[in-house]
Amino acid sequence: MLIVRAVEDIPTHNIRKGDEFRLYIVDAHHHMGKEGSHRNTPAGAYDFYAQLWFEIQKQTKQMLDDDALLFEPVNVVGPDLPSRCFRTRDSWNRLDHGWLVDRTVVFPYTDDYSVSENRNEASFKVSNDKIAGWTTRAPHSTRLIGFARVDPMDESVKENLAVDELERSILELGLRGLKLHPLAQLFVESIEGEQTRSVVTRAGELGIPVIFDTRNISTVLRIRNLVDSIRNDPECGTAIRGLRVILAHCGMSPGDSRLYDVLRDPAIFIETSTLHDLDVPVLFESAKDRLGRVGAYWSEKILFGTDFSFLSIQAVDIVMYLLSREFSGTLGDMQRILGGNALSLIQRPYSTANKPQINPQDYITIDRTGSGQLRLEDSLLSLISKNEWDLCSLDFMLPPNKTWPEPRPISSGGFNGIYLDSYVLTLRKKSNGKELHVWIRRGPDQSLHCSLLSTVGMSKLDTMENASQKINPILQQFLKDHQVILPSVDAMAEMVIHQIK
Repeated sequence: MLIVRAVEDIPTHNIRKGDEFRLYIVDAHHHMGKEGSHRNTPAGAYDFYAQLWFEIQKQTKQMLDDDALLFEPVNVVGPDLPSRCFRTRDSWNRLDHGWLVDRTVVFPYTDDYSVSENRNEASFKVSNDKIAGWTTRAPHSTRLIGFARVDPMDESVKENLAVDELERSILELGLRGLKLHPLAQLFVESIEGEQTRSVVTRAGELGIPVIFDTRNISTVLRIRNLVDSIRNDPECGTAIRGLRVILAHCGMSPGDSRLYDVLRDPAIFIETSTLHDLDVPVLFESAKDRLGRVGAYWSEKILFGTDFSFLSIQAVDIVMYLLSREFSGTLGDMQRILGGNALSLIQRPYSTANKPQINPQDYITIDRTGSGQLRLEDSLLSLISKNEWDLCSLDFMLPPNKTWPEPRPISSGGFNGIYLDSYVLTLRKKSNGKELHVWIRRGPDQSLHCSLLSTVGMSKLDTMENASQKINPILQQFLKDHQVILPSVDAMAEMVIHQIK
């Protein structure tokens, strides 16, 4: 997380000079694998973020001298539980750095594995396997979120080839989004065609976000037409309810009024990679001016991304502009752009299909100081470090959509919308593939809950939104029927570990 300090009083937002705040950052556009001279692994990502922090520090000094900053970036710290996971093994501990960025959405390049020699095998099959291998095992699963890639043009080779690979990637590998690249896969002219439409429709039915590479406004308009065609098809009701489309690189058209016309569509968002220098203020000023007039909160439509390793320190321009006097938004706008929007679009905890179901259990006890929760977490980390269970993901609870709060000073708790003390761990037994959600959350009156849930079925957790009305009523009833009140957190830890084993 990036720690920033107010350089002066901001009375309109009850901020005092010297107040420090935490900003949770998500990189929504990041490649892994290898393509020609481009190679990247999780270690490369963390080194890159350390480089970005070094560049931010360099620019901070100059901007402070020019009185250009409203918030000074002063430090980066890793979220406690993910950082502790990295420290459970010596081989992982050396990767415990680069915490400027807390979560990273990763997907394949058009890489050396993207095209199979077997034309009956989908493009990107091996690439998707590699992304899943990196993103669904500890320690990287606490930082990386894997997206699949497919080539819609595979549908012309064999019916449903691309759709089947999408389903395999989401339902079997546990990837949580889709990247489409019309230019690299040569389907720019076919974005509105049936092959692309079938893939995007299925993504909507699966409830996953789709990020489209976009190089100009004409590509953006084609994508908007595709979304409209799905919305206007009476057979695609489920798909359009679950569809979220992200336009990478802002269509490289931050000053084009048509981009903001497209963004009025509730299913469409933009991502900032490639923008730098004078394009940066154009994007944010135009978004606030054009989207603020129609009721949609403009900062909910923009996601931060880097496009590493094709691009590098250009992303610093976005961060520094948001912290500058030029930016006319609030800290809440910054937090939405830098991380909240990406997590809200991904929305669901990690899961795969066709796993054995378990009977839900809900354990509750009192933990007045929070020290008991640390001991419970240590017990779970010990279980993972013994190599019997994979940690497939660590997902923090989020505010309900449209309710993201203004960050509070660290002196007042530092809450920034990410519930760092309430989260879902997805565990998978290495010996038999058993999969479960361990849902830990703070309750009122200093209570601590720990629920063991199936990742599939009617009683699974559907969303990371931290609101009782967002939890499906079947799950609520299961938790009520299977609640066990325990005298201490140590008793809870013992019971939870026993049930997991």
